[in-house]
Amino acid sequence: MTSTPCVFASEPGLADPSVEKAKAIYAKLCELPAPLFHAPSPACKDGLDPALQPAIADLLLHPALEAAFHLLNHALYPAHFLVRKMQNARAGQHLHGILHRVEGDYDNARVWYVEASGLGERTNNKTDRGGEDAFVEFWSSMAGLVACEPGVGGAVEAAGGGAELARNAAIAFIERVQRLKENSKGQVQDAGAGKEERRVLEQISKAELEAVVEWAAREYGWGTWHGGDGSASYTESTEEQKEEMRRQQHGGEGFRQF
Repeated sequence: MTSTPCVFASEPGLADPSVEKAKAIYAKLCELPAPLFHAPSPACKDGLDPALQPAIADLLLHPALEAAFHLLNHALYPAHFLVRKMQNARAGQHLHGILHRVEGDYDNARVWYVEASGLGERTNNKTDRGGEDAFVEFWSSMAGLVACEPGVGGAVEAAGGGAELARNAAIAFIERVQRLKENSKGQVQDAGAGKEERRVLEQISKAELEAVVEWAAREYGWGTWHGGDGSASYTESTEEQKEEMRRQQHGGEGFRQF
Protein backbone atom coordinates (compact mmCIF):
# COMPACT_ATOMS: atom_id res chain seq x y z
CA MET A 1 0.00 0.00 0.00
CA THR A 2 1.45 3.34 -1.05
CA SER A 3 1.13 6.12 1.47
CA THR A 4 0.13 9.61 0.40
CA PRO A 5 2.53 12.29 1.60
CA CYS A 6 1.15 14.98 3.84
CA VAL A 7 0.37 18.24 2.09
CA PHE A 8 -0.19 21.68 3.51
CA ALA A 9 -2.30 24.50 2.11
CA SER A 10 0.60 26.91 2.45
CA GLU A 11 2.75 25.06 -0.08
CA PRO A 12 2.89 26.59 -3.58
CA GLY A 13 0.92 24.92 -6.33
CA LEU A 14 -1.53 22.90 -4.20
CA ALA A 15 -5.29 22.73 -4.73
CA ASP A 16 -6.06 25.42 -2.20
CA PRO A 17 -8.94 27.56 -3.51
CA SER A 18 -7.37 30.64 -1.97
CA VAL A 19 -4.41 30.33 -4.36
CA GLU A 20 -6.39 31.26 -7.45
CA LYS A 21 -8.23 33.95 -5.51
CA ALA A 22 -4.92 35.44 -4.37
CA LYS A 23 -3.52 35.43 -7.89
CA ALA A 24 -6.69 37.04 -9.26
CA ILE A 25 -6.56 39.78 -6.61
CA TYR A 26 -2.87 40.32 -7.30
CA ALA A 27 -3.64 40.78 -11.01
CA LYS A 28 -6.17 43.48 -10.09
CA LEU A 29 -3.68 45.17 -7.76
CA CYS A 30 -1.08 45.30 -10.52
CA GLU A 31 -3.52 47.32 -12.63
CA LEU A 32 -3.64 50.11 -10.03
CA PRO A 33 -1.25 53.09 -10.10
CA ALA A 34 2.05 52.42 -8.38
CA PRO A 35 2.21 53.60 -4.74
CA LEU A 36 4.79 56.37 -5.03
CA PHE A 37 3.04 58.90 -2.77
CA HIS A 38 0.20 58.37 -0.34
CA ALA A 39 -3.30 58.65 -1.69
CA PRO A 40 -5.79 61.09 -0.13
CA SER A 41 -8.03 59.87 2.68
CA PRO A 42 -9.88 57.56 3.00
CA ALA A 43 -7.75 55.48 0.61
CA CYS A 44 -4.94 55.24 3.18
CA LYS A 45 -7.33 53.21 5.33
CA ASP A 46 -9.62 51.63 2.78
CA GLY A 47 -7.39 51.32 -0.28
CA LEU A 48 -7.78 52.71 -3.80
CA ASP A 49 -10.13 49.80 -4.41
CA PRO A 50 -12.03 49.40 -1.10
CA ALA A 51 -13.70 46.20 -2.29
CA LEU A 52 -10.33 44.46 -2.36
CA GLN A 53 -9.52 45.10 1.31
CA PRO A 54 -11.82 42.48 2.89
CA ALA A 55 -10.96 40.09 0.05
CA ILE A 56 -7.25 40.45 0.84
CA ALA A 57 -7.81 39.88 4.56
CA ASP A 58 -9.98 36.82 3.90
CA LEU A 59 -7.14 35.11 2.01
CA LEU A 60 -5.26 34.55 5.31
CA LEU A 61 -1.92 34.88 3.54
CA HIS A 62 1.47 35.09 5.19
CA PRO A 63 1.55 38.59 6.75
CA ALA A 64 4.43 39.73 4.50
CA LEU A 65 2.43 38.84 1.40
CA GLU A 66 -0.73 40.38 2.82
CA ALA A 67 1.09 43.61 3.72
CA ALA A 68 2.50 43.85 0.20
CA PHE A 69 -1.01 43.43 -1.20
CA HIS A 70 -2.29 46.24 1.04
CA LEU A 71 0.55 48.51 -0.08
CA LEU A 72 -0.21 47.82 -3.74
CA ASN A 73 -3.75 48.98 -2.92
CA HIS A 74 -2.32 52.11 -1.19
CA ALA A 75 -3.91 50.99 2.11
CA LEU A 76 -1.24 52.10 4.57
CA TYR A 77 -3.09 51.52 7.82
CA PRO A 78 -3.69 47.77 7.48
CA ALA A 79 -0.19 47.35 6.07
CA HIS A 80 1.31 49.12 9.08
CA PHE A 81 -0.66 46.92 11.49
CA LEU A 82 1.14 43.91 9.99
CA VAL A 83 4.67 45.22 9.43
CA ARG A 84 5.02 46.52 12.98
CA LYS A 85 4.68 42.89 14.11
CA MET A 86 7.60 41.87 11.87
CA GLN A 87 10.15 44.51 12.84
CA ASN A 88 12.84 41.91 13.45
CA ALA A 89 12.34 40.21 10.09
CA ARG A 90 14.05 41.45 6.93
CA ALA A 91 10.88 41.17 4.84
CA GLY A 92 8.96 43.13 7.48
CA GLN A 93 11.69 45.76 7.61
CA HIS A 94 11.67 46.12 3.83
CA LEU A 95 7.88 46.53 3.78
CA HIS A 96 8.10 48.95 6.70
CA GLY A 97 10.54 51.05 4.69
CA ILE A 98 8.25 51.02 1.66
CA LEU A 99 5.31 52.11 3.82
CA HIS A 100 7.20 55.07 5.31
CA ARG A 101 8.50 56.04 1.88
CA VAL A 102 4.96 56.08 0.45
CA GLU A 103 3.58 58.13 3.33
CA GLY A 104 6.40 60.68 2.91
CA ASP A 105 8.31 59.87 6.12
CA TYR A 106 11.65 59.61 4.35
CA ASP A 107 13.93 59.59 7.39
CA ASN A 108 12.21 56.55 8.85
CA ALA A 109 12.07 54.94 5.42
CA ARG A 110 15.86 55.15 5.29
CA VAL A 111 16.13 53.51 8.74
CA TRP A 112 14.10 50.48 7.67
CA TYR A 113 15.74 50.15 4.26
CA VAL A 114 19.16 50.02 5.90
CA GLU A 115 17.90 47.36 8.31
CA ALA A 116 16.45 45.34 5.43
CA SER A 117 19.83 45.37 3.66
CA GLY A 118 21.41 43.57 6.62
CA LEU A 119 23.72 46.52 7.33
CA GLY A 120 21.71 48.07 10.16
CA GLU A 121 22.39 48.14 13.88
CA ARG A 122 19.21 46.58 15.25
CA THR A 123 19.92 42.91 14.58
CA ASN A 124 20.06 40.18 17.23
CA ASN A 125 20.24 36.40 17.23
CA LYS A 126 16.46 36.20 16.72
CA THR A 127 16.42 38.29 13.55
CA ASP A 128 14.61 36.52 10.71
CA ARG A 129 16.86 37.14 7.71
CA GLY A 130 14.35 35.80 5.19
CA GLY A 131 13.96 38.37 2.44
CA GLU A 132 17.41 39.92 2.89
CA ASP A 133 18.74 38.27 -0.27
CA ALA A 134 15.65 39.43 -2.18
CA PHE A 135 16.23 43.02 -1.04
CA VAL A 136 19.88 42.89 -2.06
CA GLU A 137 19.12 41.26 -5.40
CA PHE A 138 16.41 43.75 -6.33
CA TRP A 139 18.19 46.94 -5.34
CA SER A 140 21.50 45.80 -6.79
CA SER A 141 19.69 45.32 -10.10
CA MET A 142 18.27 48.86 -9.82
CA ALA A 143 21.61 50.54 -9.01
CA GLY A 144 22.32 51.69 -12.56
CA LEU A 145 18.82 53.09 -13.01
CA VAL A 146 18.59 55.06 -9.76
CA ALA A 147 22.16 56.38 -10.10
CA CYS A 148 21.51 57.98 -13.48
CA GLU A 149 19.89 61.03 -11.87
CA PRO A 150 22.39 63.89 -11.29
CA GLY A 151 23.17 64.41 -7.63
CA VAL A 152 22.35 60.92 -6.37
CA GLY A 153 24.70 58.66 -8.26
CA GLY A 154 27.92 59.22 -6.35
CA ALA A 155 27.14 57.09 -3.31
CA VAL A 156 25.78 54.29 -5.48
CA GLU A 157 28.79 54.26 -7.77
CA ALA A 158 31.18 54.40 -4.80
CA ALA A 159 29.65 51.30 -3.21
CA GLY A 160 31.46 48.01 -3.44
CA GLY A 161 28.80 45.45 -4.18
CA GLY A 162 26.23 43.19 -2.59
CA ALA A 163 24.43 44.62 0.43
CA GLU A 164 26.32 47.92 0.32
CA LEU A 165 25.41 48.52 -3.31
CA ALA A 166 21.78 47.56 -2.65
CA ARG A 167 21.52 49.80 0.41
CA ASN A 168 22.96 52.80 -1.41
CA ALA A 169 20.71 52.26 -4.43
CA ALA A 170 17.62 52.03 -2.20
CA ILE A 171 18.58 55.22 -0.35
CA ALA A 172 19.24 56.98 -3.67
CA PHE A 173 15.75 56.00 -4.77
CA ILE A 174 14.24 57.51 -1.62
CA GLU A 175 16.19 60.71 -2.27
CA ARG A 176 14.80 60.97 -5.80
CA VAL A 177 11.24 60.43 -4.57
CA GLN A 178 11.72 63.02 -1.84
CA ARG A 179 13.19 65.55 -4.28
CA LEU A 180 10.28 65.08 -6.68
CA LYS A 181 7.83 65.72 -3.86
CA GLU A 182 9.67 68.76 -2.49
CA ASN A 183 10.08 70.35 -5.92
CA SER A 184 6.36 70.10 -6.69
CA LYS A 185 3.42 72.26 -5.69
CA GLY A 186 -0.15 71.27 -4.97
CA GLN A 187 -1.42 67.96 -3.64
CA VAL A 188 1.31 65.47 -2.78
CA GLN A 189 -0.29 62.70 -4.83
CA ASP A 190 0.07 64.93 -7.90
CA ALA A 191 3.79 65.63 -7.40
CA GLY A 192 5.62 65.44 -10.70
CA ALA A 193 2.47 64.49 -12.61
CA GLY A 194 3.18 64.09 -16.31
CA LYS A 195 6.97 64.19 -15.87
CA GLU A 196 9.30 61.44 -17.02
CA GLU A 197 10.91 61.34 -13.57
CA ARG A 198 7.59 60.40 -11.99
CA ARG A 199 7.02 57.68 -14.57
CA VAL A 200 10.43 56.14 -13.90
CA LEU A 201 10.04 56.29 -10.11
CA GLU A 202 6.56 54.76 -10.27
CA GLN A 203 7.96 51.98 -12.41
CA ILE A 204 10.63 51.23 -9.81
CA SER A 205 8.12 51.47 -6.95
CA LYS A 206 5.82 48.91 -8.53
CA ALA A 207 8.72 46.62 -9.46
CA GLU A 208 9.94 46.74 -5.85
CA LEU A 209 6.63 45.56 -4.43
CA GLU A 210 6.28 42.95 -7.14
CA ALA A 211 9.70 41.60 -6.16
CA VAL A 212 8.55 41.32 -2.54
CA VAL A 213 5.34 39.57 -3.59
CA GLU A 214 7.21 37.10 -5.78
CA TRP A 215 9.69 36.32 -3.01
CA ALA A 216 6.96 35.85 -0.38
CA ALA A 217 4.88 33.67 -2.71
CA ARG A 218 7.88 31.45 -3.41
CA GLU A 219 8.75 31.26 0.27
CA TYR A 220 5.29 30.86 1.81
CA GLY A 221 2.93 30.07 -1.07
CA TRP A 222 -0.03 31.94 -2.51
CA GLY A 223 -2.65 30.29 -0.34
CA THR A 224 -3.78 30.24 3.25
CA TRP A 225 -0.66 30.17 5.40
CA HIS A 226 -0.16 28.23 8.63
CA GLY A 227 -3.85 27.52 9.00
CA GLY A 228 -4.58 31.23 8.84
CA ASP A 229 -2.59 32.00 12.00
CA GLY A 230 -0.36 34.87 10.95
CA SER A 231 1.05 35.25 14.46
CA ALA A 232 3.48 32.44 13.68
CA SER A 233 5.44 34.94 11.58
CA TYR A 234 5.61 37.67 14.20
CA THR A 235 9.05 38.46 15.58
CA GLU A 236 10.33 39.69 18.90
CA SER A 237 11.62 43.21 18.43
CA THR A 238 14.96 44.31 19.81
CA GLU A 239 14.96 47.10 22.39
CA GLU A 240 16.27 49.45 19.70
CA GLN A 241 13.38 48.52 17.42
CA LYS A 242 10.86 49.08 20.21
CA GLU A 243 12.34 52.51 20.86
CA GLU A 244 12.28 53.24 17.11
CA MET A 245 8.58 52.41 17.03
CA ARG A 246 7.89 54.66 20.03
CA ARG A 247 9.62 57.54 18.27
CA GLN A 248 7.62 56.91 15.12
CA GLN A 249 4.31 56.83 17.00
CA HIS A 250 4.88 59.88 19.20
CA GLY A 251 6.55 63.24 18.91
CA GLY A 252 5.85 63.75 15.21
CA GLU A 253 8.24 61.16 13.76
CA GLY A 254 6.26 59.13 11.27
CA PHE A 255 2.93 60.45 12.58
CA ARG A 256 0.18 59.97 10.00
CA GLN A 257 -1.50 63.29 9.26
CA PHE A 258 -3.55 62.30 6.23
